Amino acid sequence: MEEFYVKKITEEVFKKAKDKSASHKKYALAKEVEAATGLSYRTIERTYDKFIRRKDEDYNPSSNTIEEFCVYLGYQDYAGYVEKNKAKEPGNGSLPSSLKDKKETQDSSTGAATKPGQKNLHSASILGAIALTLLLVFYLLFQNKTSKTADSVNCMTWTGRFYEKIPCSKGSYSTYGNAIEPYDEKRFENFKRVEVDITTPFFSEQNQKPLLWYYKNKQGEIEYYTAPGLHPVNGKTLKAVTEYIVEKYVPIHQNKPSSFVRE
Repeated sequence: MEEFYVKKITEEVFKKAKDKSASHKKYALAKEVEAATGLSYRTIERTYDKFIRRKDEDYNPSSNTIEEFCVYLGYQDYAGYVEKNKAKEPGNGSLPSSLKDKKETQDSSTGAATKPGQKNLHSASILGAIALTLLLVFYLLFQNKTSKTADSVNCMTWTGRFYEKIPCSKGSYSTYGNAIEPYDEKRFENFKRVEVDITTPFFSEQNQKPLLWYYKNKQGEIEYYTAPGLHPVNGKTLKAVTEYIVEKYVPIHQNKPSSFVRE
């Protein structure tokens, strides 16, 4: 993704957030965007620092973050945003006049007569340029192949709600602040954090076995996951949901007038 578009998208996201938020402080704006996307407010704040405050120069937002920003702005995805805003990209248009004049000078000089020595020197220069070009092409091909080999080993990282594929060459931790780990297809496809309400199926209709697993965090909140195993951040073992957990922590009605349970 080009930094020109990423910066412009970020600026538009926070402009929209300012129109919706009573407070224009960074935290309030980040929470406004968090509520409308699947991103954490910390990720949103870091993107704000990078492109609005110009403080976190080493941080680069993930493609998932920018895709979520584009959806927040009303576009289908990043490609849709670029297509709509391509005409505004700097650099589109004709060559600057200085380069155009230089090109015309070079074109006109090719028609002038040359001496034999000059002709040989000119030929040698062309051969040298061709040789250097070939060397550069081979070098770039080699570098590209090496880079693809490093990035072809799939890894994944936890985004806060699901796993996202990421090249192992990105390092030990992703921009989400979570560890980059070897790709596990079963966990990638089946392990997600979900929100629940009274209509959520917690147990199998056939054998009453639990369909969700939970973790109680330090704030006393219950996090629900779609598969057993270890917590994706702290490594704690998740527990199978029970009727007691459902009765104690799941609201008995949905947040709309027609959903109240009548006794």
